[in-house]
Amino acid sequence: MKPRDTEFILRAARLYYEKGKSQDQIAKALGTSRSNVSRMLSDAKRLGFVQIKIVAPITRHDLLSNQLRKVLGIADVQVIGSDRSETTLTSVGRAAAVALTRALKPDTTIAISWGRGVEAAIVEVESESLTGLKVTQLMGGLSSVAASVTAEELGRTLAQNLHAQFVPLLAPAVVSNPRTRNTLLNEESISRVLEVSRTASVALVGIGSHGSTSSEEVLKQFHLTKAQSEHVSKVYAGDISARFYDAHGKSVSSEMDNRVVGLTLEEISKIPQVIGVAAGAEKAQGVLGAARARLIDTLVTDVACATEVLQLLTSSKAAQSA
Repeated sequence: MKPRDTEFILRAARLYYEKGKSQDQIAKALGTSRSNVSRMLSDAKRLGFVQIKIVAPITRHDLLSNQLRKVLGIADVQVIGSDRSETTLTSVGRAAAVALTRALKPDTTIAISWGRGVEAAIVEVESESLTGLKVTQLMGGLSSVAASVTAEELGRTLAQNLHAQFVPLLAPAVVSNPRTRNTLLNEESISRVLEVSRTASVALVGIGSHGSTSSEEVLKQFHLTKAQSEHVSKVYAGDISARFYDAHGKSVSSEMDNRVVGLTLEEISKIPQVIGVAAGAEKAQGVLGAARARLIDTLVTDVACATEVLQLLTSSKAAQSA
């Protein structure tokens, strides 16, 4: 295609899609026929100059949201239903992206964890014109999971979407022993990034839960003995940023925590606005533990998870009264 043809197609596309001009008006402005304008607009889509995205409205279940808000004590709870045209995780991700965007102001630092829920949110974040935005990680990388859902890759993507500065944490999330972890924490390049994370005003985290695939993948990174694995499996309810906690949101193992390169649960809870993402009934225990420890300020979840959380609370009350 000749450069002049490309230029004409782009001019026609901009007049039609950005300026809202009719095809007749474009034909007059470009000195061509209406049928030629129609052809150029078709070519613009075929060549990828114009990409059209159909976005279904986000379906929020207010009744469930209000119920969870009251019983969990979380300031903002959004229970999302899926549209027939997209998966539940995609719908939850879009809602989380909206929550994240609303929390942003100029010079905001955003710290993120990892996982499919975080990924679903980040890919839906629209480009912002806010200045001074900075994106960093709450934790190091995980070697056994898909690269696309690691904190580093997701942080890079979010920074691109927001035209923000990316401050990567170039270290593994889990190391073999506390001594190695302490050595890494004493490295200026790592300690500096973690300090940036501590000063974040917004965090986006995925919530893992007992038995969920994502949590099991992180557990494998610790290479626990059989006895250690059985103990942790009995007591842990969920995890955030490779930090495992019990039903009350308390750490289940100081030994494991001492091998993690990243912010602690306490440090994460001190970030002013922590947005937690969880989809699926299997994430309910993790959501409950996070809520009880006040680890999150906003919860974006789906109907299945919300319903299971309420069921767990009902069962717990029934057991206590029996």
